[in-house]
Formats: sequence, C-alpha cells, structure tokens
Amino acid sequence: MVLFALAGLAVVAFVVLMRDPAEALAVGAVIVGASVFVASVTAFLSLSLEERWAAQVRRRGRESRGRRALRRGVSVGALVAALALLRAVDGLTILTGGFVVAGFALAELVLSARPAVRSG
Repeated sequence: MVLFALAGLAVVAFVVLMRDPAEALAVGAVIVGASVFVASVTAFLSLSLEERWAAQVRRRGRESRGRRALRRGVSVGALVAALALLRAVDGLTILTGGFVVAGFALAELVLSARPAVRSG
C-alpha cells in the first residue's frame, strides 16, 4: 500500500512540475495520481486502526480486515476522483457534491451493515 501511495504522489509531482496545467491529459493524470494516493493512504490507515482495535472487539467472520480496508480505500479514492473530475469540468456545486458524497456514504453503510438474522 505504501508503494502505491508513493507512486500516486510521484505521478502528481511529475505532472505538476513537467506538464502544462491546461492539457486535459495532465489534469486527468493529476486526478488519477491523487485518487490513488488518497485510496492507498486510507486503506493503510483503516487497516492499522482495525488491527489496533481487533483485540477489543469480537471477531467478525463475514469479511476479513484486509478486504474491508481495501474496499474503504478504493471507495474513498473513487470519491476523490469523482469530486475532482466534477471540479475539472466545472460541475461541482454544493448540490452535486452532496449527492456524490451521500451516494458513497450510503454504499458504505449498506456494505458494512451486518444482517440481523443469519440466513440458512
């Protein structure tokens, strides 16, 4: 995960230093690099926090800690990419940003909810 974070940061730094900000490819590369960086840092922090709190809570057998951390990292990275893309095309307002964030928050709630009754 740390390697992906460094790669995303390197892409952003390279594009910012070497390319013209008016190019569409440069803007896209910065968005991709920043979202990869944010996704990998989020996954790393999520995994480290879950490992720290694992001794205090009983084990959830449904999904491993690594998969949950990776899912959350990818979700936050996709959220950053969606918001940055909306900003790049002048489509980001309070309303559109709120709908995008609410959609990702709802998806996280649905994916992390435990069923009340076990089936089968």
